[in-house]
Amino acid sequence: MPHQTLITWAVMMRGGVQVNSEGRRFSNEHGGYSEQAAKVLAQPGGIAWNLFDRRIHQAALEFEDYRNAHIAGAVRTFDTLEDMAIGLGLPQEALLDTFAEMHALAESGEADGFGRCFSLEDLLSAPYHAIKVTGALFHTQGGLEVTPQARVLRQDGSVFPNLFAAGGAARGVSGSGDSGYLSGNGLLSAVVLGAIAGREAPGS
Repeated sequence: MPHQTLITWAVMMRGGVQVNSEGRRFSNEHGGYSEQAAKVLAQPGGIAWNLFDRRIHQAALEFEDYRNAHIAGAVRTFDTLEDMAIGLGLPQEALLDTFAEMHALAESGEADGFGRCFSLEDLLSAPYHAIKVTGALFHTQGGLEVTPQARVLRQDGSVFPNLFAAGGAARGVSGSGDSGYLSGNGLLSAVVLGAIAGREAPGS
């Protein structure tokens, strides 16, 4: 957070969890990072803690953004859950309950209330690592409706003369909400629609 650096989503996809300042999970962390950013911002104080273990920490070191965060001191390490609760200022009972629930779900094979499943092999174990995170906006989602020729549409479906849009100004294949976003879609809209607009504009 104070370090103002990106944190690779691989931390979550490899088995990490997110808890809010109350020590509780609030979502399925295996969803996309775009919609997760909005869920984090909706938590108390607009923050969450990424919690993971040494296995995930070692894997995350492959990513430059994570290495930078680690060098900057953003990655905290704790020997026990109790130590982590104290160090992060989280309610100890709530954090212990959160981990106990994940263990019970792994044993039962059932999904949690958010739809995520846990396995005994992937449960987090000491030592634990934690990073304080918040959501951030890097991509404009939605925008002006355009034709396949990058021409901007009026509300009635007709096109504006000599008006084109691409990139963050145009609604691309992701749609207008964060749930439709996939990595690279912003660049896709910018490069493809930009090229089309550049080709179409001289003849309009």
